[in-house]
Amino acid sequence: MMKKLILILMMGLGGMVSAQDFSLVNHNLTPFSINPSAAGNAKDIRFGLNYRQQWMVLGNRYHTIRFSFDESFHQKKCAVGFAYSYDNMANGVYDVNEFSLVYAHAIKLREEWSLRLGVQGSLFLNKLGYDKIKYGDQYDSNTRRPSFETLESFDNDVRNCFDVSVGASFIIESKLTLGAAIYHISEPSNGFMELKDNTLERKYVAHINYLQDLQYKNGLWGRESLSGNYLFLNGAYQKQGDFQMLNAGVGVAWEPLIVGVNDKNSLSGVNVIGLMAGAHHKGLQVFYVYDLFTSSKKNGSWSHELTLIYIIKKIEKYPCPVTYW
Repeated sequence: MMKKLILILMMGLGGMVSAQDFSLVNHNLTPFSINPSAAGNAKDIRFGLNYRQQWMVLGNRYHTIRFSFDESFHQKKCAVGFAYSYDNMANGVYDVNEFSLVYAHAIKLREEWSLRLGVQGSLFLNKLGYDKIKYGDQYDSNTRRPSFETLESFDNDVRNCFDVSVGASFIIESKLTLGAAIYHISEPSNGFMELKDNTLERKYVAHINYLQDLQYKNGLWGRESLSGNYLFLNGAYQKQGDFQMLNAGVGVAWEPLIVGVNDKNSLSGVNVIGLMAGAHHKGLQVFYVYDLFTSSKKNGSWSHELTLIYIIKKIEKYPCPVTYW
């Protein structure tokens, strides 16, 4: 019982519990993180690196790292991608490693419309640092300090599971994107006490993105690249179990600078405003996001996000217009 209580407190879970995915402020800065069909939407070879640090008032005990790679193959109308995510909670008390392979395929519906379909397979390696947890039988009743060795024991400190996700995006004139995705279709179990004690619940996603080139009236259509001056708007809704989140953002790029603002709301009283500033030069894009906790519930704190994206141009015999986020 003591062990189960400790896990509930440390992981924010309870009883027959359900796990949730980590969330970065703006999915536009995290390649194909919200929909597997978005892999390859930069047309070229793309590398991405995201780092998030939050809850520093707790001693910097929560950070997330994500590395991604994707490449589009125009003649085959497909793209492949790989992503690795590391989510560290409570200074290593609970770690989540996710390895993902993504395949996306484009279907031309008519001259200005296209449909992208994507599938993602993920392997999760979850680890619980039992030796970093203090148990009730370790505390001295007189000093209230952990002075004794614990008698608690665990059979396993690692849980592995495989998962599949799918998504689709409808694109109009390379300006407007409407997408939806379903993550964790199989809802894998990965509890530490008992496998069935924790379930990675299915997540439903819907999103919309709009991009307007400020230099060329026809935007990206018929062109191979975006100009350095453009406006972007995006919104997303995510639901995983009882948890919901609504994102809405707007920004503008005026070469070489990019600025934007994003609102993230849990629809239950928790609200975060993300302020983004960045720059781009040739194939390199650098973004910094500062999270400002604005809700009345005092259960959060400010955080940082840093994003690096590098795009390597490919020489295609029959180049196609770019489809950006």
